[in-house]
Amino acid sequence: SFGERYTKRPAHGETLLEVKQRIMNILEEVDTKYSGKTILFVTHENPAFMALSGSLGLNIEESVAMRNSKEEYFHTAEVIPFSYTPFPHNAEYEFDMHRPYIDELPILCSCGGKMKRVEYVFDCWFESGSMPYAQFHYPFENKELFEKNFPADFIAEGIDQTRGWFYSMLNLSVGLFGKTPFKQVMVNGMVLAEDGQKMSKRLKNYPDPWDILNTYGADAMRYYLLASPVVHAEDTAFSEKGVDEVVKKVIGRMMNVLSFYELYREREVVTKKVSTHPLDRWILARLAELQHEMTGAFDRYELERAVKPIGLFVDDLSTWYIRRSRDRFKSDEEKEYVPALHTTHLLLLEFSKLLAPVMPFLAEHIYSRVNGGKESVHLENWPIFNEPNYADLASMAEVRRVVSLALEARAKAGLKVRQPLAKLFVKSTMLVGKKELSEIILDEVNVKEVVVEPTKGDSTIELDTVLTDELRREGVFRDFVRALMSARKEAGLTPGDKAVLIVRTDEEGRKHLGEFEEELKKTALLRDVVYHEKSGEVVFINGFSYGFSIEK
Repeated sequence: SFGERYTKRPAHGETLLEVKQRIMNILEEVDTKYSGKTILFVTHENPAFMALSGSLGLNIEESVAMRNSKEEYFHTAEVIPFSYTPFPHNAEYEFDMHRPYIDELPILCSCGGKMKRVEYVFDCWFESGSMPYAQFHYPFENKELFEKNFPADFIAEGIDQTRGWFYSMLNLSVGLFGKTPFKQVMVNGMVLAEDGQKMSKRLKNYPDPWDILNTYGADAMRYYLLASPVVHAEDTAFSEKGVDEVVKKVIGRMMNVLSFYELYREREVVTKKVSTHPLDRWILARLAELQHEMTGAFDRYELERAVKPIGLFVDDLSTWYIRRSRDRFKSDEEKEYVPALHTTHLLLLEFSKLLAPVMPFLAEHIYSRVNGGKESVHLENWPIFNEPNYADLASMAEVRRVVSLALEARAKAGLKVRQPLAKLFVKSTMLVGKKELSEIILDEVNVKEVVVEPTKGDSTIELDTVLTDELRREGVFRDFVRALMSARKEAGLTPGDKAVLIVRTDEEGRKHLGEFEEELKKTALLRDVVYHEKSGEVVFINGFSYGFSIEK
């Protein structure tokens, strides 16, 4: 191809670049010797093209692009007029304004004389350091505009600029005004390859940035870098796995929360009542806490500390609030699902505003899906919250601590969570008399009763691990429900689809399911339970055998 022949020498003859150099030398000689004359060149296609591209000062890439812009650039015996004016150029006859090429060409002045470059100039960092004044053409004009914007609220650059731009700007400002030209400075470190080495085009020890953006998205990359030490002048070894983790733990979870809310949003009722449910009070307190943490960190220009709490909040929202509120969303009682839906809508709306500076695309998506009031979330003001309710935060922290201790005790006893237990004894002054919090523990740990007593020390728990026949039978039922819910998912049923369960079992199995039939219908969204010899998926649970299938 034309491009390959440009620099590669054929078996016999010159490269096209050498042809260009020779042709341009001839043009310069002819222009000098026959100044003001019209010159006729009779030649072949490639020399003619090189004369044309050389007279325009094109580099190799530009020349190749122009040549490939049409299938046949010249026609046989075609006359092509072109002009040539000497211009500063490098050895390849590419337009180049740098030294020494600029010095080889006299530049005419409007006064009639010739201009010459000043040989001795300040370091280029001097003019960069003049930026606070030069951008307003101060002190020649715009005095009020300059004083209004000086010193700057903050500047931001890489750590490699501390000896260049930072130093020059600081030196000039102190010398001229006796003060620094900025109130805050944000310095980023260097992004290194995953092995800690400097990124190198030669070694190709880094992933293609476009591949990262196309695979994970700009928000994931942005969050990953903002939450890394690179934003406070420390070097960071870039890890693609880290970006992938942001997608899974932040973006993926938020999309799941949004999708879950949208499953039930048609039941939402507009209300001004503030929910008294402990989960609602807690998640709104967490949102207020997040706003205060982010606002304080942003005000101090500490980007990493402003960004990292977002991931912790998303984890709390997804793995605790939404998970513990599922039954409320699915409930038929307004007093259950209305506060849950209203709270979730409110926190999605306000969280999108907090998320906007960090993950602008995800924030815009959430804001539009919950019908934010403006054209874009980026037209909203930064949200202002009251102080978080620290009592609600402390109470829920205690609940989660007790749950963690109880689940640890279950694991040590070899009792899976689906197996109901009789009692959990809790010693915790903070939880005494708080029935709603005890019910959260009861449901999460899967016990029939939570007994809370005050204590002067840290909270402790004692788990009743004795299994009665009744508890064992309920445990079998819970295992059956789990298998049934997996089958619903595999059948492609949505959470709103009601189905018919067809069961094949013996008399004992039928009697067992009959004990829990109403709960089974409610939990698994069943219109009916039919017993039939029709075969289906078979599960064996603690001596019981069930074959079942699901029909919509």
